[in-house]
Amino acid sequence: MIKNVISVIDGAAGSCGKAKVIGEIATDKSIRLGASVTNCMPNAGHTFVDENGNATVFRNIPVSSVNSTTELFIGPGSAIDMEVFKEEYEQVSKYLRNRKIYVHEMVPLIDERHKQYEREHIKSGSTFKGCGAVTQEKVIRDKKLEFFKTFKNAVVCSNNEWLERLYKHLDNPYEYVMLEGAQGCDLDLNHSGNYPHVTCRNVSTAQMLADSGISAERLLQTIMVIRPFPIRISNITQSGEFINTGGYGKGEELTWTQINLASMYGSYPCYGDVDCYNNYFTIDKVKKLISHCPIIYLKQLFGENYRAKKLDSITLLEALELERLMYKSRGLTEYKTQLIDIPMSNSYFAPNTIFDQSEQTTVTKMERRIFNLDIDKLKINCKINTPSDLYLNFFQHLNLDFQGENGIFEKQDFSKYLREYLNWIKRETGVTIAALGTGAKNGERIIKKRMIKQIES
Repeated sequence: MIKNVISVIDGAAGSCGKAKVIGEIATDKSIRLGASVTNCMPNAGHTFVDENGNATVFRNIPVSSVNSTTELFIGPGSAIDMEVFKEEYEQVSKYLRNRKIYVHEMVPLIDERHKQYEREHIKSGSTFKGCGAVTQEKVIRDKKLEFFKTFKNAVVCSNNEWLERLYKHLDNPYEYVMLEGAQGCDLDLNHSGNYPHVTCRNVSTAQMLADSGISAERLLQTIMVIRPFPIRISNITQSGEFINTGGYGKGEELTWTQINLASMYGSYPCYGDVDCYNNYFTIDKVKKLISHCPIIYLKQLFGENYRAKKLDSITLLEALELERLMYKSRGLTEYKTQLIDIPMSNSYFAPNTIFDQSEQTTVTKMERRIFNLDIDKLKINCKINTPSDLYLNFFQHLNLDFQGENGIFEKQDFSKYLREYLNWIKRETGVTIAALGTGAKNGERIIKKRMIKQIES
């Protein structure tokens, strides 16, 4: 039995940068990636950023299409929204060229009725892209359900044709086969412990293998992608409606201001950490910030009853968040704060400058919520998936000095704090960290060990 399957899975609640890791494996010239399989739905976007900073968003099409020789497969665990797929196909065409994408005959089509059903019935956090509703119809064999038809070079294959083509690669001892994960383990329907604030399916390497029709005996390794501070989607929809998207286990919810300031000094964000700064915090300044901050951000910060928020009850941290959100609404990610004095941590930083590292979801375009890591949740996800390696993305959130850094682990000047943090992750999970992602671009990483195992026969 040939073991040549690499699974790349998100070990948190999504948005850990799977596409970055998949892209780095796919563009690794030392290996031969024969095929790549996705079982994705349009409720998640996977962003690959090339070395020049050009971003491409993938939904259903494998990110591994960045490798011009890899055969591409969309499995029966997928669901396709044709409007979204056509747009994606156009964006990805620069990588596809004339290649075919082999789509399994059991991939259903998402219709507007599926999205409407979710908007009416799901109140526990959702992207409302119709993925759960279309899955429900597929399970009960609803006669209204339609399945994908060939679109350009995305061709439908019968079950036998699809598996026969895929197994040519699985049976080749000189080729790897990639399984590209969607969503994150902490969104798993059954085992995340976060129900009902979950996605509509199970998220694990075992599920990826099952969806792809591949025996577990074929698995060579699982690479689990994580981040120092996990995220959840916003509690507010684009239309301003409040939904409950859940927390992150025992992890305290943080603000992006805390991440931004802590990363400048290579420290860990904690409660009350902004109170150490000399401040110029006044009600008049708060009034000005509120008057210039979009309502959607006021709702995000103060909740559904944001109008009832009293000015004299606003904390320094909340005022700093108001300031950040005001600048963000103007498209600024680097700004000079008027609220606190920031000690010079780097001669390259202008006085009192803050670098906003906040993120928006690829699909909903709303700002992500961010949390402390619940190590017990990560340990459970490692037990379920037995990863061979961890890939720690967003390492710059722990220390901004490493933004965009690349090189070898042993040659890096890590502080005692960073070394203790990395040792803590390894000690608690029992899994080696193979690389540290330091930015969105392909190749922005610090390598600790070779990530890809040799194929076993």
